[in-house]
Amino acid sequence: MSQSRPLRCVLAAIASFILYAGLVTLPFAAVPVAAIGLAFGLADAAIAAAFAILLTGFLLTPPMAITLAVFLLLPTLALLRRALMSRRASNEGDDEAHGEEGFSFYPPRFLIEDALLMAAGGAILVFLSFAGTQGGLPNVLAKTMYDNPQIMDTLRTLYDVSTLNDVAAVANWVLVSVFATWPVLLLGGLQLGQAATVFFKRNLRPTPPYPSLTLPDYLAIGLAVSMVLGLLIAGWVGTLFLTLAAIILSAYFLLGLAIIHAISRFWKGRLMFLIALYFFLLMTAWVIIPVSLMGLLDARLNLRRLPRNPDKPSDS
Repeated sequence: MSQSRPLRCVLAAIASFILYAGLVTLPFAAVPVAAIGLAFGLADAAIAAAFAILLTGFLLTPPMAITLAVFLLLPTLALLRRALMSRRASNEGDDEAHGEEGFSFYPPRFLIEDALLMAAGGAILVFLSFAGTQGGLPNVLAKTMYDNPQIMDTLRTLYDVSTLNDVAAVANWVLVSVFATWPVLLLGGLQLGQAATVFFKRNLRPTPPYPSLTLPDYLAIGLAVSMVLGLLIAGWVGTLFLTLAAIILSAYFLLGLAIIHAISRFWKGRLMFLIALYFFLLMTAWVIIPVSLMGLLDARLNLRRLPRNPDKPSDS
């Protein structure tokens, strides 16, 4: 083991801990681990993740360390393992070919599907773990929020919420939003890590061709079915289906961003437009809806004017 390996792993772990400890920077806690993995391999990323978890357990609390591991670092390691998989390209025109040897890397579409499966599986497990309680997970969360004076003061100030039913509606919205954000955080962390490794010219895999990214048709079917069942079924089961629909919709949100980057490639003032877009995405949640709809409608409208070739998807 080289002397620099423990140093970079420790530095990545410290950076991950600092980001996790900060309230605003918490969503970016997995970025240092992702960057280390995409630059030096999965083993280094695993060492950095282990250090970060131990550091969080010692300096903060063991439950926070478990949360960091389960919801951010372990899923990131699983996606890193996939992202670093490669095979010799079957033809010269492979979009993912890299280097003189012509290797093809794990397509980004499959990474998105893997992240969706993780988020959906996690949501199902969490909801089912509270199935024996009255009202399920949404009711448990609503009562917890209702019994906390500080949370109730905040809800009254922001949303004019006072009754338990009002809090229950907020609890449902929180659950749907949190699980829908989870795959976006995982994939966004990988992309930020990839951007950092490319900047320092240490990337082990090429940056995927996001402008030509496509998603399988079955996701739209799953979105429609989950949405309908979520609206028809009452109680925590309906909330679960709405959560699954929101998780699937997050993939179309990412596709919508890829479409915006593709169609704005030759615009004047493109940089300012993208800065404004991401600013509004951070500050105003409703902007997510038109971006997601753009991704959902692209399969029908072909907004990027991609060549239609059913025999060979553009990103696989």
